[in-house]
Amino acid sequence: MKNKTLIIIVTIAATAAALSLGIYQKRTHQINASLLQIEQLMYERPDSAWKILQHMPSISQLRKEEQALHALLFTQAQYKNYIPVKSDSLLRIAEAYYRTSSDSLHKAWTLFYLAQYYRDSDEKEKALSYFQQANIASRNIENNQFKFLLNLHWANLLSDEDAENKGIEKYQTANKYAILLKDTLKQIDLYGQWGWCCLLTGKYDCANSLFNMGLKLSTSSKMTYYNYLLNCLSLTAREKKDYKRALELVNRSLSLAKDSTELYPLWNNKGEILLEMNQYDSAHFYLSKDTRDYDPYFKATHYLNWSIYEEKIKNLPKALEYSKRYAELLDTIYQKRLESKVVNLQHKYDYSLIQSENKLLKIKRQRLYISLIAICMAVLTVAVIFFYKRREEKRKLAEQMRSKDDLMKEMRLQLQEKTIDLHAAQEKIIEKETALDKELSQREKMRSEYSSKEAAMRKEILRHSEIIRKMEQLNKMSQQDKIQSRSVVLSDEEQDNLAEVINICYNNFTDRLWKKFPTLTKADISLCCLIKIGISNSNMLYLLDTNKVALKKRKNRLKHDKMGMDENDSLDEFIMGF
Repeated sequence: MKNKTLIIIVTIAATAAALSLGIYQKRTHQINASLLQIEQLMYERPDSAWKILQHMPSISQLRKEEQALHALLFTQAQYKNYIPVKSDSLLRIAEAYYRTSSDSLHKAWTLFYLAQYYRDSDEKEKALSYFQQANIASRNIENNQFKFLLNLHWANLLSDEDAENKGIEKYQTANKYAILLKDTLKQIDLYGQWGWCCLLTGKYDCANSLFNMGLKLSTSSKMTYYNYLLNCLSLTAREKKDYKRALELVNRSLSLAKDSTELYPLWNNKGEILLEMNQYDSAHFYLSKDTRDYDPYFKATHYLNWSIYEEKIKNLPKALEYSKRYAELLDTIYQKRLESKVVNLQHKYDYSLIQSENKLLKIKRQRLYISLIAICMAVLTVAVIFFYKRREEKRKLAEQMRSKDDLMKEMRLQLQEKTIDLHAAQEKIIEKETALDKELSQREKMRSEYSSKEAAMRKEILRHSEIIRKMEQLNKMSQQDKIQSRSVVLSDEEQDNLAEVINICYNNFTDRLWKKFPTLTKADISLCCLIKIGISNSNMLYLLDTNKVALKKRKNRLKHDKMGMDENDSLDEFIMGF
């Protein structure tokens, strides 16, 4: 009997250890697979990758390898979605891991984004150092996309630092990789940035040549870069005092501009050209059209241009006033840069705190491992003690066999006592079962009441929803009024409100649906919400302002293309049960 107990104890301990290890390995595999899927998604859908990363577990809960990849992908998603990176703390985690890792590609990406961060933080010496390290790390990898980006951004920084020859060399290397990629847009972008650097350094012929090369590749005036390059060529002509050519180019660019985002810089450029040509009325007209004031640099440019304008028309008090505003704004910009540096120092301090927390977590893990080892040792010690006790009991049993009659009497007495104890234990068990049944009954009653209250609350919330009002309006309208009325059509805002209400009423329905099917659009979510609350197809036609054929196609596309359901599956049943 005791032998069996020993075997059971050892088996339970071994099973618990195996289950813990299995759960840990399964979780690790799942997180690694998720991060690799996000990395593949990053190049085609960086916005989706960013959303998924925001719902990942906290980085402090991951292993070092997972922490490093998560930190790198998080920063990469920020840059690709044009979200300012305000701290290098995550990149430092990735750098600490990949410094000693054989993973050259991830190491190179980490160093590249560190260079980007320090360039944006105006720490150019550090940025140049990290670009150099990223270049060394990428020597043994075949990734033309990475090498193009590395050399392009490196060249821009070198050009800013007046290292023109080195900058030109990096631009040429970037161009080589753009050609290997067979990516025309990358080549056009490269020529635009390269030409702009030449323009800023006074190499107008070189800038003119590069802008023209980019323009030739932009074979269609509908391409994004075409209008931009025309304006750059106009700026080059203006710097060379060829005002006629500059006006011709900026007018061409204006004729192709589609919105205010493109028009503002063109108006400003044309105003400055006319100002230099002493055509003051026309210059005043175009400079006034550029109303950008959301950026201090735009404001500074405006004040400088107006100061020059007022000085040229001999309105010196006004010119002086604009000059003062220009100087004050420059002081403000300088002050903001100082404040930004202070914020960066604060981020570095926060990073040191994160490192301390990571060290504490590491210590906690080590303590956990030590505790597990101690438990195993304790189990083994108990087993050994149990084994020796069993041997001692056998010896005593051999001695007791000599006095069999006394032992039998003692056993009978013990049996009687145990029988009495057993009856008492049975009575206690019956009492506990009765109390447990009563408690379960009470809990079932509470659960029923809670379900009723929840259903009533859901009904009340939906009753105040705009969709219910519109359904009541639909029920009161004739068929002809339904067709002619536009008041029942759900607006974008009402569809968003409907999604929020359904999310509240049905256990985060829209969040769960979006997480399972990340390719769903807002329109798809709205359709699913209408199905969820049981809106009929006939009423959906008026609420969504569509027809039967379009609604059917929309449902089929949602069912097959986005949710991957079979032909025999019911979309409505799936949504109602989700």
